[in-house]
Amino acid sequence: MASSSRSAHQEQDATSSAPPAGHGAAHAPETHALRALGSASTDASAALARRMAMNPTDLAAMSHIAYAADPLGPRELSSRLGITPAAMTDVVDRLEAAGHLLRERDTNDRRRVRLLATESANEEVRRELRELLDMLDAITDDFTPTERAAIQRYLAAATDAYRRYAENPEPNP
Repeated sequence: MASSSRSAHQEQDATSSAPPAGHGAAHAPETHALRALGSASTDASAALARRMAMNPTDLAAMSHIAYAADPLGPRELSSRLGITPAAMTDVVDRLEAAGHLLRERDTNDRRRVRLLATESANEEVRRELRELLDMLDAITDDFTPTERAAIQRYLAAATDAYRRYAENPEPNP
């Protein structure tokens, strides 16, 4: 239920969005809060990898497979992870042997292999993330529909900015 007074989450966010000492204030507080969220998300991913008895590279591979707009092949996945195709073969072999991944021939191009998460892997991830996702869902109860719409717009735009940044690997002059 949304409340008209500031919630504990909002009070905490007002102080936690300040930049860490020594990092200056060149960017908006929301940008610093988003960077802190990214850091916390990295920590949560490491915890998920430990819970699933996976190494971080294997979990990152599964995350890319799960969130890709179109099924990925080993070459695309190795590029996203920044590892060699040979190292990617080892990752795919481990994930397949563990029952997390299936290799499937592309129906349009039989030379191409698509990598798909197994239903059991998807269920395990959902089970392990349920507590975190429930906590995140509960946070939204503190916001009005208008505030939630603004948060969704901000996060969608921030996601787009991260993707555009990732698509341009060239260093700035």
